[in-house]
Amino acid sequence: MPWAMSERARARLGSLARLLCVCVAGAAPAAARSTEAALPPEEILRRADVGALSPESFRARMRLTAGGRPPLEVEVWRKGEARTLVRFLGAKEKGRYLLRLGDALWFLAPDAKRPVRLGPSYRLRGSATLDDVLGVRYARDYRVRASAEGEDGLVVLDLVARAPAALYPAVRYVVARATLRPVRAEYRLPSGKVATIVEFADWSRGPRPYPSRLLLRDALHGGTVTTVDVEEMEERSVPAALFDLADPTERLRLEALGLP
Repeated sequence: MPWAMSERARARLGSLARLLCVCVAGAAPAAARSTEAALPPEEILRRADVGALSPESFRARMRLTAGGRPPLEVEVWRKGEARTLVRFLGAKEKGRYLLRLGDALWFLAPDAKRPVRLGPSYRLRGSATLDDVLGVRYARDYRVRASAEGEDGLVVLDLVARAPAALYPAVRYVVARATLRPVRAEYRLPSGKVATIVEFADWSRGPRPYPSRLLLRDALHGGTVTTVDVEEMEERSVPAALFDLADPTERLRLEALGLP
């Protein structure tokens, strides 16, 4: 009889152990979901910051389409955050560039005597500014004023610019909680009116995904949509001389050889 009692006790102990394993296994994903759901808004913004997804140094080819106009083909060279060169690829635009050095944006052309200074709101095509195409550093340039849970697992972050002279003092940034990828950004004027809406329509494949298609809607002028397709994105070293405002030697070499 003592031996039979021991067997029953062991059976009960085994059942309890199996039940405990099931409970622990079921609790792990729930704990992970709870941790994800508990991320503070500032951390969600940091992880979903589209401006931080591009490589530090890269070359890219993009196509911008708006309305019934022919597509605009450009090649973008970037070295760090402060230096960006946009090369226009159309046959009639040979030798024309946009060069951004820090906060200054310049237009360079072979028939111009000197570089022309442009404002930060200059549009490449339709409603697309350079920041719209390359991505704003949201976590660095904005702070979270308020956050809310939207529909279908979306998190809505209302952002305020840290710099008083920012082109857009407020942005509504919508993020998918499951992937921590941005879905939409709404840029607002000082009056609070929405100026531009950017939708992140598609993403590249691979270990370091980036937005491969953007839809930019001009909310101030009839809702015209500009489509930006990133056709190539190549992480690579970029010569510093390519961004020399006074010396065009490296840019002329780029025109002659195709790639530096």
